[in-house]
Amino acid sequence: MQKDEKVTLAAIQRINPQYQIQTLTAPEFARYGQVYSQYDLTAINAYMDKRITIPQDKNFYRTSNSELEAIPELQKIGRDIYAGMPIQAGECVGQSTSLSAVEFHQGSEVNVFQTDVVMVLGKRSDFVAGEFAADQKAKLFFVPRGTVVEFYSDTLHYSPCKVHPTGFKFIVMVIKGTNQPLPANFKSTNPLIVKQNKFQVVHATRKDKIAQGIQVGVTGKLVAVNPLEK
Repeated sequence: MQKDEKVTLAAIQRINPQYQIQTLTAPEFARYGQVYSQYDLTAINAYMDKRITIPQDKNFYRTSNSELEAIPELQKIGRDIYAGMPIQAGECVGQSTSLSAVEFHQGSEVNVFQTDVVMVLGKRSDFVAGEFAADQKAKLFFVPRGTVVEFYSDTLHYSPCKVHPTGFKFIVMVIKGTNQPLPANFKSTNPLIVKQNKFQVVHATRKDKIAQGIQVGVTGKLVAVNPLEK
């Protein structure tokens, strides 16, 4: 880690003593994903810095951004990790500070981070009888800006928790069609399906999601991370 990253990590750990916030080099992270350091993110970060802003009061996720997808280095990442499968990539920005839901997909998700974040993660093996006890089972990891991470298919995840008061910004790459609306005639007996290739449950605090018919399945005390002050 760079010196400034170590300073940021120490600061976020200090104001969140209730959690063990680990680094991506911790042996435990190998269960959840893999870090890639061989890519030149110059063009990707330049686009995200210039064209994508962080809203002050909400989260926003675009499933597919054709301008992002056209950047050669992003295409290279997609080829290397998805081995020729069609992919989509879009920006995700916002102000989240807690794990108010968890989801998983059939196939890995790749994130390219433009801000420091804390990822709160779980495993499908800890998702028992439709419930994930996040306050007992979740693991927290500090992810510095400029990091490319593949999160495995069986890794439970959701929006990152912001580290800085300005919010978070990163790219979501998944197999094409993931997170897109379900067809009008779609039928399934699986209550976890909320969109194409998106399986999700929420915490009881997410009244908005519950009103949409999404099941409560993140149990226990809400895992919330205090961001740094200005």
